[in-house]
Amino acid sequence: MNIKFTIEYKGTNYHGWQIQKNDESIQGHLKKAFKIVLPSEYINIIGSGRTDAGVHSLGQVASIKLSQQTNLDKLFYSINGIINNDIYIKDYQIIDDKFNARFSAKSRSYKYYISKNFSPFRNDISWLINDEINFNLLQESAAYLNGEHDFTSFSKNNIDIKNKKCFIYESAWEDTGNSLIYSIKANRFLHHMVRFIVGTSIKVCKSKIKLNHFIDMLNNDSISDAYCAPAKGLFLNEVLYD
Repeated sequence: MNIKFTIEYKGTNYHGWQIQKNDESIQGHLKKAFKIVLPSEYINIIGSGRTDAGVHSLGQVASIKLSQQTNLDKLFYSINGIINNDIYIKDYQIIDDKFNARFSAKSRSYKYYISKNFSPFRNDISWLINDEINFNLLQESAAYLNGEHDFTSFSKNNIDIKNKKCFIYESAWEDTGNSLIYSIKANRFLHHMVRFIVGTSIKVCKSKIKLNHFIDMLNNDSISDAYCAPAKGLFLNEVLYD
């Protein structure tokens, strides 16, 4: 039985999604809970992708194959009762055996939250910037990202990944008055890519770098002065499948 399920989590107290040898992770915490409820099962939880330490999720998708039928309502009621309150499995379903949470995904979307004013309630889930920001420059920089580009200059160096091209379906900023929200949807993302885009966009709107320089960084692997925004403002928003 192949089960697809969606998880929300606040990543503040975790060392990312992926299981770590000595640190607490979302995947590792879930695996322990499944093992308590299903001690005789082999537990292999496949996530749609990794999120870094401190990154949150509103729609992380995972899949797990179990050797026997089980009552999903009882299973996930028990799992949610065991796991910490900053993690919650919000929906679940039996799905085709060919489904794989990672490799079946067609696109993913992220949101990044910036607070204009300090709030203790938003401190762990947004980046505080109370300086003057040129919103028009933010919008312009976001618009240039649409389409396919090489994001080598907007990602953490990883020699094992040869293809640095990603296709961006949506890239836009929203000003809600108290917050700035960046939304991006793509076929794939590189390590720290959204955080580098956000951080460098903020440098543009503060006139730390020129918009033309930001544009030049696209498809150019020789420029390495991108700025990485803090992890705490980033949310994996949604994972889309056929």
